[in-house]
Amino acid sequence: MKSNFIGQDETLDDLELDNLMIIQKQSGYKFSTDSVLLANFAKVKRNERYVDLCSGSGIVAILVSYKNKPAESIAVEIQSDIADMAKRSIMYNKLSIEVLNQNLINTPQTLGCETIDVITINPPYNPVGKTSNNSQIAMSTHEISINLSQIAISVSKLLKFGGRLYIVYRADRLVDLIFELRKNKLEPKVIRIVYPKQSKEPNLVLLEAKKGAKGGVKILPPLVLNNEDGSETDELKDIYGRKPNS
Repeated sequence: MKSNFIGQDETLDDLELDNLMIIQKQSGYKFSTDSVLLANFAKVKRNERYVDLCSGSGIVAILVSYKNKPAESIAVEIQSDIADMAKRSIMYNKLSIEVLNQNLINTPQTLGCETIDVITINPPYNPVGKTSNNSQIAMSTHEISINLSQIAISVSKLLKFGGRLYIVYRADRLVDLIFELRKNKLEPKVIRIVYPKQSKEPNLVLLEAKKGAKGGVKILPPLVLNNEDGSETDELKDIYGRKPNS
């Protein structure tokens, strides 16, 4: 069965959740902890229309859709080879998620303006500069095909009034993120700062924004991923579904 889904230079990796698997390139971009954190942070209801932008291999869309079972799930990815892997991962896991291979700038036209209840996005959040020689990795991690301003504009067009955005972003660009969101009527409502260790500077931020909401934000307790000895904290183990003593 696996041979029907796996191509050359690809692996089938365990997502450690009810036998869910994902196809990834051995020599290309692979999902990281930030995607798992985002999928855990997002809240989606069963009657909602859900979209994952910058979907990559489909990791966030797969986890969110499996856990929350929204009425409709759509994953949007610009790179055709990665979008194809996402489609095959979805088929392998027997999930109902539509994959659109296009630039997210075009999604309001494709899906309709103000038609989406919830959006998740783990965007390329590094400014264009020195990048990987691997074009797939470079486009997945740097603002080559899309930037933060374009993302905020597109999200605002897609979301219904009261619709919610869940995003993971670089902590040192939090001010930029909030500025672009508020400029597009996306009001930050929940923020959680992520630390690799208690003794380290934060490197990520998880943020929920609501379209058309009034001001006022809730700051959650910090999320620390690893203990000082490098082992995973109990909360990170819980997010991954691992036993605390594992």
